[in-house]
Amino acid sequence: MLKKKSIGLALACALALGAWSGSTLATPINVNGVHWNSSSPFDLTIQSLNIRESSVSAVGDTLMGYGQIGSINGNNSFCSGCDLTFTFHYNVSKIAGNQVVFDMGAFQFYTSAAGSFSFANPTSASGGTPWATLTGHTFTNSGTGDTGQLFATVFGTTSNPTNGSGGFGMLDATGGPAMPYLDSNSVADGKGGFADFNLASSFLTFPADGCPTTSADPANLCHYPIEGNGSLTGKTMKVPEPGTVGMLGLGLAFLGLFTWRRRKDAEADGRA
Repeated sequence: MLKKKSIGLALACALALGAWSGSTLATPINVNGVHWNSSSPFDLTIQSLNIRESSVSAVGDTLMGYGQIGSINGNNSFCSGCDLTFTFHYNVSKIAGNQVVFDMGAFQFYTSAAGSFSFANPTSASGGTPWATLTGHTFTNSGTGDTGQLFATVFGTTSNPTNGSGGFGMLDATGGPAMPYLDSNSVADGKGGFADFNLASSFLTFPADGCPTTSADPANLCHYPIEGNGSLTGKTMKVPEPGTVGMLGLGLAFLGLFTWRRRKDAEADGRA
């Protein structure tokens, strides 16, 4: 017959394995070569190197663009032998003065071999392996009362923004291998819900050399006369590795085995 001491030992082992598994969650995360430390005081901050954007001028126009991520949590060596790039699109739903509202937005992130991406080649931003999909989160702009996924304040004109123009929005992680680590629901949307990221950006008209006019072809650099930068801020969702879950399960299995043996012994003694 198993004594209380044995049961206690089994429980202690299970708890110890659980504690050990929890501690492994703080190890650096690596998804397709993109790695970051969730224990960083800046977690989770994803910043772009550069963004190229198309021009919009009317409701119904599609804003599209592309760029490359330059740092995660302040570390610019976050991608081992790879580039982390992205494309995005939004639709213009409202223009009122210098305020522009967008909806139906999404970002798609890709990883590719280091040096594969070129800012002069828009198609190179989407030539890699899908890493994450972020979809626009609808919320209400407390300043204007408008509802949308992205809000921009434009100086100059909508089609020709000048210095000081910027935008903000919210996004949800909805796909890709990095999604489990990004789906944190850590950003309150002001109406009882939660998004995964805040998006902040700044932009102005700055066509690339050799682009006297805007091209209608999205594969052409001259389709993107606007330059900008942006950042995503949220929190990492700590996800245990399969081996970690297995160790925790092993501890619980030991506890279950001891409990089962104790019950069988009790039945044999006529005390069940």
